[in-house]
Amino acid sequence: MSSPRDTGMTLVETVFTIAIAGILMAIGFTAVRSFLFANREQGTAQQIRSALRNAEEQTLSQGRTYCVYFTSSTWATYKSDCTVAANKTVGPQQVADTSIALASISFPAPSPAILGQGTACPVAGKCAYFYPRGTALAGSLQVTRTGKTYTLSVEGLTGRVSLA
Repeated sequence: MSSPRDTGMTLVETVFTIAIAGILMAIGFTAVRSFLFANREQGTAQQIRSALRNAEEQTLSQGRTYCVYFTSSTWATYKSDCTVAANKTVGPQQVADTSIALASISFPAPSPAILGQGTACPVAGKCAYFYPRGTALAGSLQVTRTGKTYTLSVEGLTGRVSLA
């Protein structure tokens, strides 16, 4: 009677198994990385929407104008006027990921100017104003990264902030 051979894994089988596991981990890492980038971009868009809505709510509750000033990577909230540094209440808040940018920022001042509604801005068209009557300076901005864009809009008549 012969003794049974050891039925353990050979070196070739072990190397093959490790290679397959490596390929699966590389695919998984790429998918997770894409998910994290998308999640950061969506989070940035939601943070900006929240900042705009907070400015709108503070305007209505305090009866004073609020302004949110945007650059390509930051935003800050001011009482009354975005050109007076002492009026800053929040910020500047920074976009957390360098692959995400704030683009197409467009909050043009009404022409002709509306009596009692300030539109002063350090850089023309980069400030969203919310007024005590419940109105706002209408405009929009985009939160972008390669392959995906979120658009935030502010309605002038109602001050409503939406994210699409």
